[in-house]
Amino acid sequence: MARYKPVDYCQTKLLPINYEEQLVPCSFEHTIHHLIEKELDLSLFDLRYHNDVTGASA
Repeated sequence: MARYKPVDYCQTKLLPINYEEQLVPCSFEHTIHHLIEKELDLSLFDLRYHNDVTGASA
């Protein structure tokens, strides 16, 4: 009987994915990304985190 390599369907693969490249221009997702990154003032959230000098990234 032929011997085959066992198949493990639970194995994981590490593929580098750039999510920004996955956004289709003029789609809803692209618009939301643009609004959050470029238009909204998120400085209000900076008051909550006091890790400028030490500590892990928020």
